[in-house]
Amino acid sequence: MDNTQLDVYLDLGGIPQPVGQAWFTQRRGGPVTTVFAYSPDYLATPKSLSIDPALELVSGNQHINAIPGAFQDSSPDRWGRNLINKRHAASSDGRARDLNEVDYLIRVSDRTRQGALRFARPGQTSFIDPDDRVPKLIHLPRLLQASQAIARNTDDLDAVKALLDAGSGSLGGARPKASVLDQNDQLYVAKFPHRDDDWDVMGWECVALDLADKAGITTPERELVPVSDSHRALLLRRFDRTEGGNRLPYISAMTALAASDGDWHDYSDIAQALTDIGANVNQDLHALYRRVTFSVAIHNTDDHLRNHGFLATGGGWTLAPLFDVNPNPNPSAARVTGIAGSTTPDEEAAGLVHLAEACRLKPDQAHQIHSEVAAAVATWSDAANNRGIKPAEIARFDAAFSPSALR
Repeated sequence: MDNTQLDVYLDLGGIPQPVGQAWFTQRRGGPVTTVFAYSPDYLATPKSLSIDPALELVSGNQHINAIPGAFQDSSPDRWGRNLINKRHAASSDGRARDLNEVDYLIRVSDRTRQGALRFARPGQTSFIDPDDRVPKLIHLPRLLQASQAIARNTDDLDAVKALLDAGSGSLGGARPKASVLDQNDQLYVAKFPHRDDDWDVMGWECVALDLADKAGITTPERELVPVSDSHRALLLRRFDRTEGGNRLPYISAMTALAASDGDWHDYSDIAQALTDIGANVNQDLHALYRRVTFSVAIHNTDDHLRNHGFLATGGGWTLAPLFDVNPNPNPSAARVTGIAGSTTPDEEAAGLVHLAEACRLKPDQAHQIHSEVAAAVATWSDAANNRGIKPAEIARFDAAFSPSALR
């Protein structure tokens, strides 16, 4: 049986506050279970924040038959896990046990960890992992080469080290990426093309964010930068950091819904979660509806629960900026998250009608959002041209953009 104990901190305004302790247990062949207890001092703090909707602000031990979702949000996803697994396999020489969820949690760079949670061993003053080396933008070509080596399924340990040193273990999703600092030491995510991409994925994601911004949706600061003669990286400023570098608490929609990977859910569920934990419920419900409407208009189908998130404010949780949004050139592709039960393109219009009610919108308010989103998305080919998308690809994506469906 494996047992691990960690002290949990919440970093607010650059000041780490002790929150409580977590005890993790894994019996042979079984899942990791968690016992968590808030510290009395934290519970006595005015306006203390529940770090996870599943962890109520109460004294005593709370038992969860998994790792809390907020902890998973600050752990690596597929890309980071792949890197950590490669380093572990090389260092263990095949003799060590497989890594579990706690192992991934404590192998993440503290500086680049998502959100504001930080972890330390009991009695220790340094956080796990204290390594704070994050490369500057000038190192993007080297990081691209490293990501390409990993994408080829090679065991290039120099490439693994370069990417883990760049905080890649802390980043979600499956695409190649790394953390970088700009000239002002602002933290960015650099997303790289994959060798199996059929189109300019980074370019189209940037176009989608440009259109979303035009449609009145909050988006991260971004830039497409050339990294080689034939590749560009998409730089996204970390929205869980302030301009001064302070951390902002973050949870995914998966955590807000107490869901698990592979579960099917609906935007109506996200709307209900906002009602339960939101700081600006009506404002965020309207914003959520605008995002779903935009997702329909650009045929964004990879809209799973980890691609939606919430940032904490003084009074609760509010929608994080839009991220990981991509048009899909396959017009018949179904979406991952339902719209009031609808998942296919021919059902989406009816789904939006029901979702508008769940988002507390009157028909004329929903119609106004449709008009504004449609007007923005109608400029998609100009936006693509402005971002250097090739004419052949612009023609290929014609079926993805359907602003007329919202009118």
